[in-house]
Amino acid sequence: MKRLLTLTVLICFSVVIAEKAKAQGGFGGVHANSEFTSHGNLLMIGGGGAWVINPNFYLGGAGYGSANSVATPNGEFNSLGYGGLMLGYFSELKESVRFGGDVLAGSGGYSLDDISESFYFLEPNIKVWYSINHTMHLSAGVYYRIAYLNADANLNQQDLNNFGIKLSLNFGSL
Repeated sequence: MKRLLTLTVLICFSVVIAEKAKAQGGFGGVHANSEFTSHGNLLMIGGGGAWVINPNFYLGGAGYGSANSVATPNGEFNSLGYGGLMLGYFSELKESVRFGGDVLAGSGGYSLDDISESFYFLEPNIKVWYSINHTMHLSAGVYYRIAYLNADANLNQQDLNNFGIKLSLNFGSL
């Protein structure tokens, strides 16, 4: 999995370098996510930012933390937090509308009752951006988090592998 991720990042960087494009700007903002777990709805609050490498690619990072707890068969799922590096692509459909997606990859942790454990994840996102003005952008999208847990983890992978919806308010230039 690490080799696949490294290969994907290298290919994307080679495409960016091959275009010989200069930086266009950057953006950052607040994010609110709602995940649909088998045990209930999980609200995630976070933020992120990225450097816009050229008119289509961006590179940055994001992080999230749970705002509520969810009961599972293994105990009370008290907290979840994760973050990582983000590589994304978007294309302008109209003057103020963009469509694209990104992949967030990194690590995180959760607590189940009094036990804390860590995990690695890969999270592909599909988004639509609407530019309210030149420096304020609203985005909405869907994602699926794929978690990789230790063999002796108290949760199973399906407890962390979830679909979700995301709403973001970003400031900066796209």
